Amino acid sequence: MITNRYTLVIMTILLALLVLIPLAYAQQYSNTAPPFSIVSISSVPSPTITGVSKVSITLIYTGGYYLYNTEFSLTPCSGTVVSQNPAFIGWLNPGQQVTVTYLINSTLPINCQSTLAISWGAEYETSAKAQVTTYIQVAGSGSMNINFPLVIYGSPIITAYTKTQYLVSNLVNPVELVVSNNGSGSIYNLQVNIGISGATLAAGYSSIVIGTLNPGSNYTMTLYVLPISSGPVTINVGYTGLDQSGNTVSGSISISMSVIAVSSSQVIVYPVNSSLSIGSGELVIGIRNVNPVPIYNVTLVLTSIQGLSLAGNTTYDIAEIPPGATYYVYVPIAVPISSSSASITYSLTYQYTGGYPGSVQGTMAVSVLNEPSILVTGYQVAPTPLMISETGSVSLNFVNTGPVPAYNLNITAIPGPGIELISQSSTYMGTLNSQQLSAVAFSFTVTKTMNTTITFQIQYTNQFGQQHTQYYTVPITVIRNATLFTQSASQLSSQSTYYRYHRANYFTYIIIALAVVAAVVIIAAVLILRRRHGGKS
Repeated sequence: MITNRYTLVIMTILLALLVLIPLAYAQQYSNTAPPFSIVSISSVPSPTITGVSKVSITLIYTGGYYLYNTEFSLTPCSGTVVSQNPAFIGWLNPGQQVTVTYLINSTLPINCQSTLAISWGAEYETSAKAQVTTYIQVAGSGSMNINFPLVIYGSPIITAYTKTQYLVSNLVNPVELVVSNNGSGSIYNLQVNIGISGATLAAGYSSIVIGTLNPGSNYTMTLYVLPISSGPVTINVGYTGLDQSGNTVSGSISISMSVIAVSSSQVIVYPVNSSLSIGSGELVIGIRNVNPVPIYNVTLVLTSIQGLSLAGNTTYDIAEIPPGATYYVYVPIAVPISSSSASITYSLTYQYTGGYPGSVQGTMAVSVLNEPSILVTGYQVAPTPLMISETGSVSLNFVNTGPVPAYNLNITAIPGPGIELISQSSTYMGTLNSQQLSAVAFSFTVTKTMNTTITFQIQYTNQFGQQHTQYYTVPITVIRNATLFTQSASQLSSQSTYYRYHRANYFTYIIIALAVVAAVVIIAAVLILRRRHGGKS
């Protein structure tokens, strides 16, 4: 009985071994996932909010087998992988660390769960019996996923600049200092410290806490800087703060500014035409900025005048005159015949950059040239309108409004299209005294139906022999002779006149005939009566 019991136990053990040995062998070659662990994740953010960031993932393989054709594929929770994906590693040894790097095009920040898929082609182990290292495949291909938080924060990039490129010596200059975050991440607890060399800070803070400065944001502060020498001024901007990861961000920026000297004597107001002519004209005033900097909000006021009359405004505004440039103001004037000289008193105000004012006052003196001046007072064209082949005449009336005679006065008629001159084209008038009236006439014929002109060229010399030339144009209207079917109006008019003339003659002939008949009848009656009386006697 006992023997049978032992036999049963032994058989049961043998059967269990027969079952467990194949299971163990099958388990040895099963496709179980080898262990991977993420050691670290590092990133380099894009310099802009939207751009390509770099992320590097370091893993350690803690499995006991060798992996063949290993690949790592990243599926980010935000953005798109623009680099090689999956990343091919190939052969992986037990206990080996591997780093895979990806480029992700996304908008920062990124803080979400992503997936890293790991796949391999086969699993191997080394043979303990072989004298030479021999790898024996123990399993086929496989894969596994690791979920992990992908965090990429932007990085702040702090810059500083001024809107002013120079400082004016001996003046307190307002300088706008702009602190900007041109990076892809915010900066927190931002503090800025200001240091100046070559000048003193007359007003404004040398240290200021800005706080949070988001990407693309600016912070503007105004410093009032007084240069202490003619040398350059350097503004040192130091900053410190925290990025989105809590890391300290700090740095310094140097801004250099030149110092220039300006003076009201470097803004010059002068007359461009230093001599004027009698009558209506234009005085050109030049405003030259010799300063090395522009002037703004320039206002020219003509305060008083002598020897002439202003025909326009007395105030002129100019927005800006660049350094070394000249701006011209055109002032309409009238110079009386009694003037031999003229003067204008002016006041000029302006501003430098930063609103600092400047001004200059003075008087401009100009001479008046006593020269002849021919003024056309009118013209006559006869007959008006003209018809084709008809002869016409045109006369021009003019006067010398200048204070001195006009010498060698010559007037030439220049016919337009469709006009032929009959008279000579030029008439020499000689000397025309001051305020003397005169006229000239030309005869012509027309050849075309059109609106045309006759232009008069007026030439004369002044007392110095300088020649003057001016032109005056007279319009000429030419019409076509009127027609009615094939018979002209003049023919109809002549026929009507003929009819009226001959009709009047017919009536005269009838009256004369009747008078003759009446006379004959009266004479016959008288003769008959005489014969009768004679017979009786």
